[in-house]
Amino acid sequence: MASFKNCSGRIAALTLFSLILAGCGGVGDSGSRGSVGPAGPDGPTGPSTGNSIPVTSAEKINVQISDVSISADGGAPVVSFYLTSELGQGLVGLPAANIRFVIAQLTQGTSGGSSEWQSYVTRDDGGVADAQANAETATAGTYVDNGDSTYTYTFANALTGYPAGPTFDATRTHRVGIEIRTNSGGFWPVNIPASNAPYDFMPAGAAPVLTRLIVDNDTCNACHDNLEAHGEARFDVEYCVQCHNPSSIDGNTGNTVDMKVLIHNIHSARSDYQIVGYGDFVHDWADVVFPQDIRNCQTCHDESDANTPQASNWRLVPNRAACGTCHYDDGDAVNGQNDYAIDAGIHPLEMTFTDDMQCVDCHGPDATVLSSDGRLVQIPVAHAISEDIAAEAFQFNITGVSGIGQGGTPVIRFSVTDPTNGDAPYDIHTDPAFIECATRTSRLAISIAWDTDDYTNTGTGNAPAQPISMNPLTAPGCGGASTNEGGGEFSVTSQTQVPMTQTGTAAVTIDGHPSVVIDGTPTSIAVTSPVFYAGITDLPAVPRRNAVAIEKCDDCHNQLSMHGNNRTDNVEVCVTCHNPNATDINRRGVPCTDTLGADDAPIDMKVMIHALHGYSKTLTPYEVCGFGNRPHTFDFTYPGRLNNCEGCHNPGAYYPVQPGAILATTIDAGADTTSPTDDTAVSPNAAVCSACHVSNDAKQHMIGNGGDFAAGKAADSSIISSGIESCVVCHGPGRVSDVEEVHGIGTFLN
Repeated sequence: MASFKNCSGRIAALTLFSLILAGCGGVGDSGSRGSVGPAGPDGPTGPSTGNSIPVTSAEKINVQISDVSISADGGAPVVSFYLTSELGQGLVGLPAANIRFVIAQLTQGTSGGSSEWQSYVTRDDGGVADAQANAETATAGTYVDNGDSTYTYTFANALTGYPAGPTFDATRTHRVGIEIRTNSGGFWPVNIPASNAPYDFMPAGAAPVLTRLIVDNDTCNACHDNLEAHGEARFDVEYCVQCHNPSSIDGNTGNTVDMKVLIHNIHSARSDYQIVGYGDFVHDWADVVFPQDIRNCQTCHDESDANTPQASNWRLVPNRAACGTCHYDDGDAVNGQNDYAIDAGIHPLEMTFTDDMQCVDCHGPDATVLSSDGRLVQIPVAHAISEDIAAEAFQFNITGVSGIGQGGTPVIRFSVTDPTNGDAPYDIHTDPAFIECATRTSRLAISIAWDTDDYTNTGTGNAPAQPISMNPLTAPGCGGASTNEGGGEFSVTSQTQVPMTQTGTAAVTIDGHPSVVIDGTPTSIAVTSPVFYAGITDLPAVPRRNAVAIEKCDDCHNQLSMHGNNRTDNVEVCVTCHNPNATDINRRGVPCTDTLGADDAPIDMKVMIHALHGYSKTLTPYEVCGFGNRPHTFDFTYPGRLNNCEGCHNPGAYYPVQPGAILATTIDAGADTTSPTDDTAVSPNAAVCSACHVSNDAKQHMIGNGGDFAAGKAADSSIISSGIESCVVCHGPGRVSDVEEVHGIGTFLN
């Protein structure tokens, strides 16, 4: 009986003994492994019990498959693999009951469809025989722990012996994946995360010719930090697709669990797509909010990623299964697998499709078919976001600042230019993009805030604690004022002087939105808001601290634009308004009070962002009144790990601050909104931490260590407190309860 072998799987860099194992003639070779070398002062030359530790001692388990052997007639696969810890130590003693294996075969798509994985191992579900792909627990086959961190597993059956599996073909790509569950047996209650080690090979030898690598883990983890499912055991997209393929259905509903259908339905919040999972729990993702435009296909399908050579399938291989998840007819009986968009105004002729061959004719990269409004229906064209394209033609620029000193009258020079046209300037007095003020689709504001230690905006005349704001648009109905300085520059002069007592640095910002006609309708366009720092008494100017990176916000949001596309992609601009002295008190009118009551809420950036992203932990919605006295309730589930502070923060920017370094957060503004002296405030560290840690025990802990939840404020906004926060003593870097350590930052398995 011939034996086909290969070692073409992706081998990660490991420690010295791991590299020795990775050779093609290593673990799993039909020849002798040879004797273990003697122990020496620098350790053994190969893996042995001498340099291995019990698997229960690891904090992470790294799995590496070194070889898979399958006989020519499709006999039972033999998988050779090894385990290492997060420190590269060999791991021994993993019980068979804690490890599972999946093997699947990849076939080329037919009739215009995409390529498909199909698992050999299946299980019954919902009364339907062999409904779903499944993992095989190692107790089913032959499992051997060699005692030196290397293991072998022989599947329970020949590949020809799994009744619902694909027809074995040694010339097709196969994949073996592994999952380790340590939430039972001698590990309980500790669940040690382990990699899934997907390993692609061709049983007949040589590297696989056909691959299907479409989405990389990094793109998922940009939002999810460490995407896992099914009980902290499945982390790798390449592992997920072995079971989540077109041959698997939910037996209870008949809906497919094919990865492309499942993920598109979840992220588009398709209300009629349900899956019955473990324990007969019904999963319904109708409340999911994808935090960016759903047409951003390349958020997940990144064609620039060398790890995903088939990422371009989203536009090159149109098919009913993938496209029908978003484009479907609400009026039809729903089946997540074959309810395709044949009549919801998309295919008005109600064409009947028997395969996917016709999809590429209209929607493929070379198609010239036009929609009813005269546009190409090629997928990239149809998914193009007109507002984003229009935004490329606008850039806000602060070109000069004067009069910012104490007692000075600020004059701000600025321009709006077109980067797509050699930075040609716009005339904001006459250009169509800046004259639609009556409909609010045109807006421009030049603002000044102070100071950058922590914005108080005392003396701006714009309460509570808001910056100076100047409107430079002068077209009829706009009501602004500015001077055309020539050469594309304009200037505005503040009607408010800098107070003689003000010190520090001021921030000058531009926000707003030009108006562009899209599909016959004037549309507000989001443009990145710039910031310019000018010293009042500081020489040179001192920028505000920046605890977060906008790039991290945009991992989920793609472009963070708020307040009707007014403030875009610059946290340094957001904090000028969302400062510790500010609440929503000026918005607490009808209808907001009818819904949320009359008590104001803090809008301090550090409190607001933690509170609205932390709902899944606190189960306390963040409620606030916005423009037009409209109530907003944020009760969504954050898709990442809440304890991964670096999901948003710059490294180290999440530690407690020293007392007095930043201002306390107003939670109840007093009657005098021009001064904080009658405000009720929470001390700064307690304000942040209590946004997530909402229990009474946590509150008492903070109070016991100097936190104050009912402090007052002095005229300069410094806190009048009953204590001094000592958080940094225990929670600072290297301390006994270091924030980085207690949150487990940096320990996530990727």
